[in-house]
Amino acid sequence: MTRQDSTSNHPGGTTRRRFLETAAVAGAAAAFAPNVSILGAEAKGANSQLGVGFIGVGGRAGSHINIVKQLQKEGLARPVAVCDVYRPRLVAASRNCGGAKMYDTHEELLQDPAVDVVCIATPDRLHAPQAIDAVNAGKDVYCEKPLTHWSQFEMAKQIERAAAKNKRIVQVGTQYMADENYAKVSKMIEDGIIGKPVHCQLGYFRRGDWGERMTIPDAAAKPGPDLNWKRFLGDAPDVPFSVSRFFQWRLFWDYAGGPATDLLVHTFTPVFCLLGLDYPYRVLGGGGSFQYDRQVTDQCNIIADYKDGPSVVMMNSLSNYTGIETKIRGTNGIILLSDAGIRIVPIDPKTNKETDEIHLKWNGMGDTAKLWRNLIDCVKTRRQPFSPISAAVRVQAPLSMGIIGEQQNKVVMFNFDSETIELS
Repeated sequence: MTRQDSTSNHPGGTTRRRFLETAAVAGAAAAFAPNVSILGAEAKGANSQLGVGFIGVGGRAGSHINIVKQLQKEGLARPVAVCDVYRPRLVAASRNCGGAKMYDTHEELLQDPAVDVVCIATPDRLHAPQAIDAVNAGKDVYCEKPLTHWSQFEMAKQIERAAAKNKRIVQVGTQYMADENYAKVSKMIEDGIIGKPVHCQLGYFRRGDWGERMTIPDAAAKPGPDLNWKRFLGDAPDVPFSVSRFFQWRLFWDYAGGPATDLLVHTFTPVFCLLGLDYPYRVLGGGGSFQYDRQVTDQCNIIADYKDGPSVVMMNSLSNYTGIETKIRGTNGIILLSDAGIRIVPIDPKTNKETDEIHLKWNGMGDTAKLWRNLIDCVKTRRQPFSPISAAVRVQAPLSMGIIGEQQNKVVMFNFDSETIELS
């Protein structure tokens, strides 16, 4: 995390401190999701170089392409195909990938037998249909976060079902999950290191809406042979073409979810996985566009309550980068996630005093390249990745519910019988 993302202020009051080596809890890793195999699926040969096809080759995809090109030097994977609705971007990506084959539609790319893994980095609204098509075509997937557009929760569940049916790996691009320490801490929580987790706080703070106000490379661009506007829209409302909507889609509710699904997803996913949460039963969403001229909010707050706990409070501002530590409060201690790593402070229930602290340094958190390496390994071993589809679907629920609640000025409930989102 950078200073713009979070702060590293530690609360005082510790009675004793002892720094423990990471190896002391190394055995706990066996309990985490990446060690669950996808049975029955064919594993790739350990020495084979995987072919990667890129669906959507805009700004974020450039980072993924560069990572795969590095993996190519190591004999692990190579870019073989690219697809985009904007021809100038498509041609540039093909050249960057050493002449990778170009496709106008993702369906055509998925028919390419040279493609083993697809990287989906299109606007949020297109993630779900493209991911479903990919796993149905027998491809493993790296899907950029969020898993789906905020209005497509039903499609998120469809991706999970399709991936299970076809025994496909889906890694969701929440790079904060790229760290083995989560497995160790998850086991410690399960063993009662902080008692019962009852309250969590997390946030994502920065100054400026540069992340949403993307570059417009051609102000004169218009629909035609080089720009497929209908493909870009997907199942979004059929509106007249707008250069801003096309190139700066993160500013609009039709294509993006603002800070909830673009930023808070990063800091919430680790908490979700550490605690082994499911769906929340109630979510309150708040915030608004208080500074910038745009549709999506620039201040976002979500409270997600889980049956029998915890209550998770998510906070965001794009007006000030003064952040907060992620804190998981238990009945007998607290876990803090900050720039420095993970800090665990148990409390002795008999004396009500803090006991020996445990400190773990990060070992990859935030590293997109490590998330890719983990995916390549999982494609070959058929084990679940760091950021699996099962978690992403359930992370999506409270984020979507928070956006809906803010827009409708309602409390949003989750119906566990039908697994649907409902307004109270």
